[in-house]
Amino acid sequence: MEMVPPSDAEPKAGQFLLSEPFLLDPWFGRKVLFLCNHDEEGSMGFVLDNGMHRNLTSLLPDAESWSVEQEVHRGGPIHADSLFYLHRFGDRVEESIPVLPGLWMGGDFDALKEILNAEPAGPADVRFFAGYSGWAPGQLKDEMEGSSWYVHDLPAPEKMNVVMDSSAKGLWAKLLSSKGPGFAKVTQLPQDPSLN
Repeated sequence: MEMVPPSDAEPKAGQFLLSEPFLLDPWFGRKVLFLCNHDEEGSMGFVLDNGMHRNLTSLLPDAESWSVEQEVHRGGPIHADSLFYLHRFGDRVEESIPVLPGLWMGGDFDALKEILNAEPAGPADVRFFAGYSGWAPGQLKDEMEGSSWYVHDLPAPEKMNVVMDSSAKGLWAKLLSSKGPGFAKVTQLPQDPSLN
């Protein structure tokens, strides 16, 4: 008997990856990842719901003057001691990379600081991550074939709300349940199937 519904959708940049329910990996188990890039050269993104229990101001003293107060999340195991960010400031942050209409990744940190020092910005305008998640060419495809991830998408406004919300409580169960009753059922199973 198959406990987990099949999912064979192909991942694309701008979509979510939801880990399969029995993945025990501390970085990715029962987590939601936002895929920022996916092409023949590899894939990268950020885990949205792996909080560090540390606020931005505890990591960046400069941030005390900003109107952005949020928990920083562990974006993934690659360069986990470096800060990365998604933002809605467009090419005002030089060298930033467009991810979706209205959403950019990275760019010149000094330019970002100038914006945040000069004008009010809410938590929906910028979001910070320690580290990122990445896959070599073909690696994510192999994981998809091994049923490690479900691809999930949302309408643009709802997607932006999910990506930029650093509270992220219960996000994995909420998004997986929204895929249908079979998926909702597996969110109730123990992560370790031997406990079932």
